[in-house]
Amino acid sequence: MTTSATQPQNSHTAADRAASPPPTGGRFEKTGGNYSRFVLLMRIALPVAAAAIIALVVAWPQLGEKPKGFRLGVSKVTIHDSGGQQIVNPRFSSTDANQRPFNLTADSAFQQKQDPNLVDLAFPKADMTKKTGTWMALSADSGLYNRKSEILNLKGTVNLFHDSGYELKTSVAQVNMAEGTAEGNDAISGHGPGGTVKGAGFRILERGKTMIFTGKSQMVLYPKSKQISRGKTK
Repeated sequence: MTTSATQPQNSHTAADRAASPPPTGGRFEKTGGNYSRFVLLMRIALPVAAAAIIALVVAWPQLGEKPKGFRLGVSKVTIHDSGGQQIVNPRFSSTDANQRPFNLTADSAFQQKQDPNLVDLAFPKADMTKKTGTWMALSADSGLYNRKSEILNLKGTVNLFHDSGYELKTSVAQVNMAEGTAEGNDAISGHGPGGTVKGAGFRILERGKTMIFTGKSQMVLYPKSKQISRGKTK
């Protein structure tokens, strides 16, 4: 009788064990769920991190250059908001009625919007040459060139050089590039092989062949100089 009583109990226990899932099955499902969430998170996080790194690489040069730019000194070239075209290192070349060449260069040029013939120049340099080979050159801090009339207005520190060795300085000058003349009504001073000269104004004719100093003028002649005959005083 003892054996008969225990057999149903053993059968029930075996059936229960067969119907119940293995203990390890629950842990597998939980682990698989965590892995799926991790993969989903990485699919979102990795592209976001990559986009942030790319944005930082693109923006980094600009962030590094700004402080350096603010440490730069003030430029000597005044930028005019004229609305016209800007030209770097422009060059204007032409000849007069007698086929004598003249050239005009500058560091930069700004074409005026209201009149395309007017060009603002930064640090202009002009030179005019005679058929005999003699030349005259001028330079200034700034200038305004009329391409139609070929007249150049210079201001600032205006320097005039003549191939005979004379160097003159003034603050304002008007140069007719086609006719080879220059004039100014501001004080002028200079020196050369023949002596030194000062004047209240000046006139230069025939591409430097004749120099006239106007107003109250003073000239100091060096002994035994022959080159002073190139100039005149008035």
